[in-house]
Amino acid sequence: MSPLMLALLAMVMVVAVAIAVVVVWNTLRESPQIAAPEPSPSATAQEVDDEPSAEPSEPSESPDEPEELINSGWRTVKSDKWGFTYEVPPSDDDWAAKGDGFIVGQGEDENGTPEIAMSGVAIYKDQPCDGWGDRAVTGAQGITETQDTAAMAKGVATKWAELSFTTDAGAATTSVRTVEAFSNNGLKGHRAIVDAKLKKPKAGCQPPTAEVHTVVVPNPDEENAVRAFTIVADTGLPDAEDTDVLEKILNSLRDEDYEVE
Repeated sequence: MSPLMLALLAMVMVVAVAIAVVVVWNTLRESPQIAAPEPSPSATAQEVDDEPSAEPSEPSESPDEPEELINSGWRTVKSDKWGFTYEVPPSDDDWAAKGDGFIVGQGEDENGTPEIAMSGVAIYKDQPCDGWGDRAVTGAQGITETQDTAAMAKGVATKWAELSFTTDAGAATTSVRTVEAFSNNGLKGHRAIVDAKLKKPKAGCQPPTAEVHTVVVPNPDEENAVRAFTIVADTGLPDAEDTDVLEKILNSLRDEDYEVE
């Protein structure tokens, strides 16, 4: 990802008692860089961390209760706020599972707030070279005021692609590859894939190309709202993550209470 990629720890405001910070980003409605989907022009993307922690840590697993996995040998990452569980490869494969205590954002509005952000994060090859953030990042976010999973999948993926791959020569050129129905592990919605072509990337460090995969499904805990899970990944370099690994991550996405058979 670009040098603009921000790793933001959740912050706690204290007024007599600790209150969780709630931050809302108007990413799909107000930004001139993305055409808001016509069915839901007022859709608002949001990221909320209800229980921020001082230091993000990797999820722990109880040895007495081994977790059922879809991908043998991998480990789970949870987004408690948005009710998702997914799996990533082990740390030996250069994946760091950060979880809900770690927020990644892109862009910056006039108040210094990220234009778009995700939590329940996992990162592949953090800072692979000087001036570049990581080779891939995964995470979840919520979007209110819409039920249109197809339009939001396209909009969220496009937004991440536009903001994540900027070089000294400018923002990447993006194009929507596909927007298709998604049905897996009890989740039903839509999946979008957006490709990015970087402008004059730094050889050997910045990728020539990249891709963003976003799955959007309804939010059962809130009316007129959806949830998004996104993978932002470099492509076109030897140390970029394999496409089949990205597919396995997406295919492991499920609700937290889903029982793996």
